[in-house]
Amino acid sequence: MTIFNRTFKQAALAAAVISFSAAASASVLTSIKPLGFIASSIAEGVTDTDVIVPAGASPHAYNLKPSDVQKIKSADLIVWIGEDVDMFLDTSVLRDIDRKKVVTVAEISSIGDDMLVKGEHHHHDHDHDHDAHKQDKTADHQDHKHADHHEHNEAASAHEHHHDKLSTNWHIWYSPEISQIVAGKIAQKLSEQYPDKKALIEQNLAEFNRTLSEQNEKIQQQLMPLHEKGFYVFHDAYTYFNQAYHLNQVGYFTINPQVAPGAKTLATIKEEIEEHKVACLFAEPQFTPKVIETLHKGTGVKVGRLDPMGDAVKLGKNSYANFLQYTADSYAECLK
Repeated sequence: MTIFNRTFKQAALAAAVISFSAAASASVLTSIKPLGFIASSIAEGVTDTDVIVPAGASPHAYNLKPSDVQKIKSADLIVWIGEDVDMFLDTSVLRDIDRKKVVTVAEISSIGDDMLVKGEHHHHDHDHDHDAHKQDKTADHQDHKHADHHEHNEAASAHEHHHDKLSTNWHIWYSPEISQIVAGKIAQKLSEQYPDKKALIEQNLAEFNRTLSEQNEKIQQQLMPLHEKGFYVFHDAYTYFNQAYHLNQVGYFTINPQVAPGAKTLATIKEEIEEHKVACLFAEPQFTPKVIETLHKGTGVKVGRLDPMGDAVKLGKNSYANFLQYTADSYAECLK
């Protein structure tokens, strides 16, 4: 082995050790990045925050890796929703973790039923043999859901997490009201873990609430002229945001990005686009179905992009408020 190669390998090993140490040192661990925005705002200057689902991945199809399990075991605080969205982090993974170190959003008593959005047949596949499952799907399995409440079904898998009629929509990070409650719970747990940092944690929470209030007002003003503009989304994740800022989502459709939809499905969507004078179709970076491009060409409707995971937003102080603004800007860009 040459001196160059040996030096290179030693440097690579050192970098890997440093990288692993940095990942393992994160004291607050969230299942998804939007929860990381809330947690990192409260933990600013107190401890590090890390996220399990990486950028570009969908939590609905995510499987835990051994490195994720190691992070879970070493974290001082774990924040997850506990329903639907992050069921890859199920109770079997958390059963050996001290409950004092876990925030389960779905179990926070101050989040009342009146704050939660209900929907019909909202379920997602959690397929551990994901590629094989995709190959088995055909156009006949394509799903379509819109404002007239047509039935929404997805092809079942052995690991499907199913919700019946009027199940809860757990994309709660788009609700500023619920996110404030989550922030308060995280602050409480962090104060228990770091009693010497309690004053800083309380200061961070106060800053979180103040900034969120200001951002809310700004977004309300920004989106007010767009209240009547109808739009479709690829994935029904935005209801809380739409309600908070009075936006007019006409409907949503969920289509497997690996399989071309049938002509009947496309025809139905085109009819609704024309009937409701839809101003925009929103795609997502985690799901890039060719159907968006097909519908754009077939109807001339404008295509925008929404990112429910906020991959472009950095964790840290005010990151949750920045995420809301990032979402508002995405809406405004397409609907104007």
